Amino acid sequence: MRLTIIDELTRGQHHYLVEDDRCFFFGEYTARQGYAFSDTNNLIHNFKKGVDKRGRPEWAYKEAAIRRVARLINSITNTDVLTFVPVPPSKCTADPAYDGRLVDVLRTCQQSNQNFDFRELVTQRVSMPASHAGANRPTPDQIAQNYIFNHAEAADLRNNIVIFDDVLTAGSHYKAMKTTIRQHLPNKAIIGVFIARTAREAEWLDDFDLLD
Repeated sequence: MRLTIIDELTRGQHHYLVEDDRCFFFGEYTARQGYAFSDTNNLIHNFKKGVDKRGRPEWAYKEAAIRRVARLINSITNTDVLTFVPVPPSKCTADPAYDGRLVDVLRTCQQSNQNFDFRELVTQRVSMPASHAGANRPTPDQIAQNYIFNHAEAADLRNNIVIFDDVLTAGSHYKAMKTTIRQHLPNKAIIGVFIARTAREAEWLDDFDLLD
């Protein structure tokens, strides 16, 4: 798995991304397929195991996935000029279903690299249903309305902010995070880094004039 940029060939597969969104991913995740479909699917399925699995033998797979993702993040060059900001999970910290897997990754990165910087710049007011659990997914504006910017976490930030999330699908959470951060830190460069992007079949027929 190597860091790859979302370009003009793939940007259209992520509804909310526009040309000035600089986003990167390590692997391609195929939705509605099991963990055995690909190495990336296996990693994402293990990484997203619910906290209800804690204490069971399968929890070791989640812990291993967290360590593997941390190694991927640490493979990025020049992290000394970056501040990573995790996207809040759907549940607030006081919720029994809270899963801090993204923060766990960044803490693991920091343990092996003392110069690694991350901040929980954005939190949520209330817990929300997971995006994949509902038929009507919220828009970036709706998501941003539930976000709180933590000014206490914003001191001595580096000039380049990395919004970090596990899977890029439509890009709604990335855009909500970018909007929220930009309102308070207009002079910072903002990019996105994802463990994986959801791959979609190309709509190649739209590119041709077909005769009946």
